[in-house]
Amino acid sequence: MWHIRSNRPRPVPDRCGDGRHVLRTARLVLYTPRDVLDVEVAKAAGADAEAQRWLGWPADTLVNAETAEHLLGIDDRNRSERLRAFPASMRRELTRAMPLPGPGETQWLLAVDAATGRVAGMSSLTPDDDGTLGLRLAPAYRGQGLGTELVAATARFGHAHFGLHTVRAGTETSNDNCRRALGAAGFEPCDGPARHTLPDGRVTDAAWYRHGTGSTSRCASVRESAVTRG
Repeated sequence: MWHIRSNRPRPVPDRCGDGRHVLRTARLVLYTPRDVLDVEVAKAAGADAEAQRWLGWPADTLVNAETAEHLLGIDDRNRSERLRAFPASMRRELTRAMPLPGPGETQWLLAVDAATGRVAGMSSLTPDDDGTLGLRLAPAYRGQGLGTELVAATARFGHAHFGLHTVRAGTETSNDNCRRALGAAGFEPCDGPARHTLPDGRVTDAAWYRHGTGSTSRCASVRESAVTRG
């Protein structure tokens, strides 16, 4: 378990280990969320109306625009200052360490802009669900090709960290930006359910994609978890 005793975050590791993962791309650093604040900032990245058109989260789970702007302005240098805007009880919750996912559970990767240290988005991978991935980008980081970069990194996460030969992704048929990003990241169309129900109950037409590789491996964190379970 991680013990966070102040508003200072645990440093981003140089390599995978202790159940945590880290990847780097040309413009992003991706790593396992350290605490609740990491997750809440990533949620804020998808709280706007444009993102919710595709994500469909229940309305009572969304933060308002002012709170989202405050959260998305957080980086490790101004973290303590921005946390002071919240009540003490909320600060304690936000600095609580995030439990690590169990075997086969969804793995989350916080995507941070390497140049500014601010959260650009988040991606997910569920090894036990056919290696299905998902992602979101903050408004300020859309339209810059980072969707392709994040999709490609998450596919690599599945292949090179969890040994998955195939990673899958689904999107609404009318989501042209997402479909272009998947294609640019090397995903190919594949069979899948024609309809998909979003968390808020909306039913959409779905398009499915797969990314295969002939080369797989398992990183230190996955190997350590296997030894622990054994």
